[in-house]
Amino acid sequence: MGPRMKLPRYVHGFLDRHGKPRFYFRRPGFESVPLPGLPYSPEFMRAYEAALAGQARPRGAARTRPGTMAALALSYFASPQFSALRSSSQYVYRRTIERLCKDHGDRRAADLRRDHVVKLMSRLAGKPHAANMLRRALRNLMTHAIDIGIRGDDPTRDVKAIRIKSGGHHSWTDLEIAQFERCHAIGSRARLALALLLYTGQRRGDVIRMGAQHVRGGTLYVKQEKTGAELAIPMHPDLAPYCRNAERSSDVPDDDNRRSVRGYDLHPLVPARM
Repeated sequence: MGPRMKLPRYVHGFLDRHGKPRFYFRRPGFESVPLPGLPYSPEFMRAYEAALAGQARPRGAARTRPGTMAALALSYFASPQFSALRSSSQYVYRRTIERLCKDHGDRRAADLRRDHVVKLMSRLAGKPHAANMLRRALRNLMTHAIDIGIRGDDPTRDVKAIRIKSGGHHSWTDLEIAQFERCHAIGSRARLALALLLYTGQRRGDVIRMGAQHVRGGTLYVKQEKTGAELAIPMHPDLAPYCRNAERSSDVPDDDNRRSVRGYDLHPLVPARM
């Protein structure tokens, strides 16, 4: 017998019960793909290269029926388009899509129509932000469905977002700031959070990640989560004492302060109306 042929990576071969050679592409985390012909033949290499460039099998795919909304969601979560989103955006889209799949995950993605999208949004009419988020999530899903050949059209294309009239967020007055400062002493996390918001002008999501490790030479170095911009913010003279007090003491006087700094929700810090 001559030397055994070395098969391409991830290729497994065997003789079936009829003595015919069979070859499969078997890569951990990917679907098993049968390869036609003999190794290194043109048809074999075309199928091998296509399998090598394929998309990883999403976790949980074995428990879903192909073509359903649940299967489409899992495929989208494993796609390069989803991976390219910021982690905060991934969290929001995943939560919205998983909530949708709880009620509609067993429905066929190819059967989704424009009127279905409108009805789903109308059920959230009292929550326009959530309705518009659902529309964006469905649009991403349908775009992915087109990319992988499940659909040839996007039923969300002509569905308009709900217009939201808003006067914007209330800006605290000096009296409200003073009221908050009377309730929370210097050294508490609530007071530190207020000082960081006031003297850095950064978003809530960036402020909750700030720590002593970001202060160097009287400058606060911040990388914004939303834009990715790297900022060097000079330490405001009124902010420095709060940071020094925070380093010396880790005591948190009340549960509201503990929740406000460890999590994303800073709403407990908002004072009562004057």
